[in-house]
Amino acid sequence: MLDLWQNNLHPDVRDTGTALAHAGLPLHKYAQALNSSQCFAMNLFLPFIAGNAAPLASFLSERLGRTVDVQGIDLEYYGSGDILCEIAGHQPTGDEKLTAADVVIHVTDKSGQQGLVVVEVKLSELGFTHCGGINSRGNRDRAACDSRELMFRSPERCYLNRPYRAQRDRRYWTIFAQSHGDLATAFPGAMTPGCPFATEWQQPMRNHALCLGHLHADRATFWMLALVHHDDNPDVAGPWDAYRDATIDKQHIQRWPASSLIGCIAQALPVSSPPIHTWLQQRYFLEDSP
Repeated sequence: MLDLWQNNLHPDVRDTGTALAHAGLPLHKYAQALNSSQCFAMNLFLPFIAGNAAPLASFLSERLGRTVDVQGIDLEYYGSGDILCEIAGHQPTGDEKLTAADVVIHVTDKSGQQGLVVVEVKLSELGFTHCGGINSRGNRDRAACDSRELMFRSPERCYLNRPYRAQRDRRYWTIFAQSHGDLATAFPGAMTPGCPFATEWQQPMRNHALCLGHLHADRATFWMLALVHHDDNPDVAGPWDAYRDATIDKQHIQRWPASSLIGCIAQALPVSSPPIHTWLQQRYFLEDSP
């Protein structure tokens, strides 16, 4: 008998998703819900694991501006604990919380350089995860939360540097400083009175830092961060675009409506039952690829 979350997957990717879960893929608490964004991500990207990844490589090549091959696809990816230093060791233990990208695509270009494509997937969410530190009982100094100027001048004042009970400093602000000198240079378009990462920009910022952290660790030489969202979701495109436009790295940050993937998904599994592109369009009310 299928678990309820497996019923959310197209039949031709169900075995692949089940195998990943058995291998340790952490399932979201509400993966069985019809509007599960995790299962949405699986239906969009598992076809390139179960089938042919070449159509995805072509899709990415056009958007990266260089020809690439897909070397692997990971779900709920964090790399290792030393990238962002959100956990005590290299792997999470117990109830440790960490930033895990919905989908990461590992690519190589024709010269053999390794690239990282980090994808955030949103189906019906009302927005992005906000900062958990701003209202934490452990945060006894909220001055940096209330002042962008102070946050950018003295990011060590941010509670997220080392939350209560953390065993080492997190590296978000160090990563941006290493890449761009300081936060003001990294985010020239951030004009909020308080910390710009307190609300909708928190989640994009962490994924952005994950990308740059891989460059610093010599685990990639080029990168792209993308939001894949349901075409009719009115709540995520605006904050994502605002974040992209505020950062100096805007040329590396993109947004793809889910329908833009339908064509290459159909090519990845050209013989599927029911036809996967039709199934996706009907299940998620997606239009034809633009």
